[in-house]
Amino acid sequence: MTQPQFRSKDPLRQAIRRLVLGLEKQEKVRHERRRYTRHPFQVKVQLCIEVDTHHFQPLCEAWAVDLSMGGISFLAEQAISSDGNNTVYVGFEEILGQPCHIPIIVRNCRTLFGTIHQVNGQFLYRDVSGPGGSSQAA
Repeated sequence: MTQPQFRSKDPLRQAIRRLVLGLEKQEKVRHERRRYTRHPFQVKVQLCIEVDTHHFQPLCEAWAVDLSMGGISFLAEQAISSDGNNTVYVGFEEILGQPCHIPIIVRNCRTLFGTIHQVNGQFLYRDVSGPGGSSQAA
């Protein structure tokens, strides 16, 4: 059965069609260049800063969106500086049966709408070979 002709002249329908076609074109052009596969990972986390060795001060709560071996993406109600020198800790209530704080470098933070920000962080893996060990981004 064919669709009635009057629907194609509906300005709202035409606007939505243009929007959808524009999104489809963007998706075809944009190719992800990632070292690691991202996996959906929806959990509540806490963003913190380290105030003393193994003592953390909460900045805000956030919701993780996805996770890979290289980093994490989350939504937060607070913008987090992404100048490349900002180490933030992602606090999970429990992983492997104990609380933990994982260091990340905030790579970008963009406002989605209102006070909601999408924050992408790259994990820092610390060399624990001895004193003065270095940190390196994943």
